[in-house]
Parts: sequence; structure tokens; C-alpha cells
Amino acid sequence: MQYTDITIEICGTSGDGTISAGGVLNDAMSKAGFSVIAFDSYPAEIRGFGRCVTKSRFGHNKILAFSDKTDALISLDDNQSLDRIPFLGKKAVVLFDNKPLVKVKEGGSIAAHVSPNVNLFGTPFVNIASEAGSIGRGKNFASLGAFASLFGIDPAFFHQAITNKFKAKGEKVIEANLKCFNGGYKSALESYGERAGGDILLPKENINNHRILISGNAAIAKGALNAGLELYFGYPITPATPIMEIIAKALPEKGGKFSLMEDEISSIGAVLGSFYAGKKAMTATSGPGLALMTEMISLGVMAEIPAVIVDAQRGGPSTGIPTKTEQSDLHAAVFGGPGDSPRLVVAPTNVEECYEYIVKSLQLAEKYQTPVIMLTDFFLNNRVENIPLPEKLPGQILDNNIYPGGSEKGEYQRYKLTESGISPRAIPGMEGFIYTSTGLEHAENGKPEYSADTHTIMSEKRHRKINNALADMPKPEEFSKDDSLDLGVVTWGSSAGAALEATLNAQSKGLKVGMLKVTSIFPYHADDIRSFMDRCKDILIPELNFSGQFANLIGHLHKKEIIRLNFATAEPIPVTEIEKKIGDILGLGEK
Repeated sequence: MQYTDITIEICGTSGDGTISAGGVLNDAMSKAGFSVIAFDSYPAEIRGFGRCVTKSRFGHNKILAFSDKTDALISLDDNQSLDRIPFLGKKAVVLFDNKPLVKVKEGGSIAAHVSPNVNLFGTPFVNIASEAGSIGRGKNFASLGAFASLFGIDPAFFHQAITNKFKAKGEKVIEANLKCFNGGYKSALESYGERAGGDILLPKENINNHRILISGNAAIAKGALNAGLELYFGYPITPATPIMEIIAKALPEKGGKFSLMEDEISSIGAVLGSFYAGKKAMTATSGPGLALMTEMISLGVMAEIPAVIVDAQRGGPSTGIPTKTEQSDLHAAVFGGPGDSPRLVVAPTNVEECYEYIVKSLQLAEKYQTPVIMLTDFFLNNRVENIPLPEKLPGQILDNNIYPGGSEKGEYQRYKLTESGISPRAIPGMEGFIYTSTGLEHAENGKPEYSADTHTIMSEKRHRKINNALADMPKPEEFSKDDSLDLGVVTWGSSAGAALEATLNAQSKGLKVGMLKVTSIFPYHADDIRSFMDRCKDILIPELNFSGQFANLIGHLHKKEIIRLNFATAEPIPVTEIEKKIGDILGLGEK
């Protein structure tokens, strides 16, 4: 059976409606029944002037990562699109405006630069939009109409997507954009007919009837709201701001409250204060904001106060590259803070896990009375996937606090030594359960105590509690066909999709390669990771940072030196780069 697997890019400059067109394309292809993964790239400036690119991959089978070759490029601005030519695959299709408003300088058209094996389809996007009454706008949807015509996709899917996108703006806006799309469809059909080289084969069964098309940021916000979030405190920072924007609108409708804070320090302080008072709260930030939160996070460790922080990593250090992706905050998330300040760190690998893990983070924070950091990154936060509709959460998920028993009334010890390390947590206002809470080292009753014995005992208690949390943290997931492996790939975060596709491709060639996906970053399931590594001759850890931070964390579990594959490109790891490394390790390049 022939399967569809196609990668499409739309490239333009700010103001061309590139991102809007990409969103409609993704929605339409999801409605057609395909598995979808998509990602937008845009300038870092607040009002960016420069290249905007949407990249989308669609297929019958589950899409795990992006291809590094583009099958179809829609150029809304030829000058910006020239840099996308090297990514075109063999026999790729390029759609461009063959009658632009401004005269193109010699050699300025993308048609003058592509290789002879590329299929060019010129369509007058701007003229079509103007004829539809959308002067200066609408060429983006005219280009989508041409794309749908050339690849034989039912325009009804795009009609639904356009209507859905603009329904809040009224019938006139919907009608204008539909006219632009239909004009592009008709023009390409009349001009090219069957020249596109074959229709896209639609799935026989639409698997997306019970799925939603959603970004990582939106999944985090939805999960937090469904898990009973009561308070959100935030300060804008790329790429975490959309989490705040979604929650700011929805939380008051659920009886909660949102507060825009003056900075990240006040945000984490308010989260700690809220949990201290018994209210479920969270914040989201990126690397620079996490750095500012360090002191307050360590206060949460010492005072054993829950907190949930989403760290949407981006290119660093410092302000770095705000609109690019990286996995370089791992050291800061696990170790950042004065003294021994253990906390829980988890890292989802796809959009579906973004939903699951924010729910899990709120549970863990409350049960284990500690800060929880959820590591995402720009690629994962902004990428879009169509995922199964999240199941309704059971009522018991809303309260994971461990309360003191009635017998402790009047003699309550907030930091009572227990086998689990978890002490019963009273909420202020509970009669007979008054206690002292401080960032100073303290005895069981919470009063400051600086003796060597107390510090040793309490340090051990805090670490014991964190280690015991492993019982509730997600275990590593293995993808292997053999008990004994020539190579094991260990992966984390958003790079897991590319690593899995590379691993599955290697297995399809008969290679003894397996993969282990780790989502509990700290503490980590050392026994499970070591067990997998012991079955592998070599271990490869690909990650999107310069120093190999995850390899630094778990590399000692392997019997020999870890093989690292580190990228500091600020772009998602290409599947082909991992495949090439696998081949090099197994000596396939020499044959």
C-alpha cells in the first residue's frame, strides 16, 4: 500500500500571513485524517521584520519528527524563500507568485535559482486576492488554494479550516478569505491540471474524529486548568508567554485568578505563597527567568512548600536566541540553587505528554511538598500535533495534600521525621496546627536549629523524600526488538521524536539498535537506565546543547564512555544526523 508522508513549508516575510496560512493548512490536513506535526519560525524582535517559515509534516502513520527535506515550498516572498532552496528534496514542488505587484529585479525570482528537477508552479497570488476584494491581503490563502488544487485535496477541508479560524471575525472576513482560496484553487486547476505529479493519498479512515490539533503551550494550559489550577502568576517571556495568555483568559471562568507580575522573582514568590496557603498555583518562564527564580526555588525546598514551574527552554545563555530552541537548562533545573536543594524535574517529549506531565507535576508538587520543574523547549512549546482528546480527569486528582491527623492537634510538628520523608502539611487557619516556616534550617517543629545533627538529619529527610518520589514518576520507555543490542540510543525532551524515527529506521534495516526514552530527569530511574545500558555495546545520547548535559547527568551508569551527539544549532535535531551517527558507530560507512 502507498503511504503519504509529505513535508510542506510556507515562507514569507512579516505581514504576509505566513503563520496564519500554516495554521489553516495544519487544520485542513488534520481534518483530512492525517497525523500532523508542525512548527513555526519567526523573527526574535517584538515586531519582527524578516523571514517567517511554517513547516508541516503530514502522514498516514504517526509523525514523530520533522524531515530535513521539503517536498513542497509555498513562497509568499521570493527574497525570503531563497534560503529555503537547499532544503528542497528531489522532485520537490515550488509554488510562487508569477505576477507580483512590484517588478522583481533580475535573478530575484525563486524560479531562477531552483534546480532543474524541481517542479515550478507560478500562480498570481496577489492578483487573485485583489480580484477577491482583499487588496493587500489574502495572497496566503490564494496560495493554499493553488496547493490544494495541485495535490488533489478536497477544498472542503480548507473551507472548514478557514471558517473555523475566522468565525469570531464574522461572515464578511470568512467570505473574503474563502474567495481568495477558491480563486487560487481555480487558477491552478485551469493552468496546470494534472501537472503536479500525483494526488496526496488520503487515509481510508479518519483517525482524527476524536483528536484535537493543539500546540505544546496550549496542551500545558489545558492540562493545568483541568487539574484544578486555582492561581497563575506570570511575567511575559518567549516561548512561555502563550501559556500565560491562555490561562489568563480561561482561569477566571473556572473561579480562579490570574495575576500579571512585575518580574519572575515575584511570580515564583506568589506561587510559593499560594501553595503555602493551600491553593494550587504555577508559573511558566524560560532560562533567564529560571535563573532569577533560583533563590525562591531553594526556599521552597527548605520550607517544603510545593511549586510548579514550566521552563520553556530557548537558545542561551543569557537572553540568547529567544525564538530558537535548545535543551540547555538541564543543569540549572536539576542543580540550580545554593546548598543541597533537591527538587523534582520532568521533561515531556511530545504535545500529548505536555498535557499529561503538567497534571503530574501539580500532583507531585503537592504530595511531595517540593518545587517541580517541567522542562520543555521552544520546539516543543510551539509545535502543533493532533493528539487524542484528553480524558476527563478523576475528581481525586484535585487534592494530593497529606494532612495531619486529629491526634496531632496542639502538638503538631510540621517537619516531622517520617519513613517516606513526607511530613503532614497543615494549611494556615486549621485550628490547633500552628507552625513556624522559614528558610533557615529547622527542627521538626519548624523553629530554627543550626546543630550539625539537625542539619544532617533534615538534609537526609529532604533527599529521602525526593528519592521516594520516583515511585510516582514516569518510568523510562524502551523501543527495542532485541535483548542484546549493538547500540542503545538514550534520549530526552523534544529530541526523542527524531531519535525514535532514526532508531525505527535502523531496526527496519535489520540493525540491532534500541532506544530508551527518559522523562523523569531528577531523580531518574537509575536501575532501569543501567539495565538497558548493560544490554548495549555502546550508548549514544543525542541532545540539543553544546556540553551534553543529560550525558553528564547519567553517563556514569554505563560501563564505558558514553558517545555524545551534541548540537548547538538552536534548531531541532535532524533525523538524518542521528541516522548518520548510528551508521558511523556501527561501521556502516566503511562498507
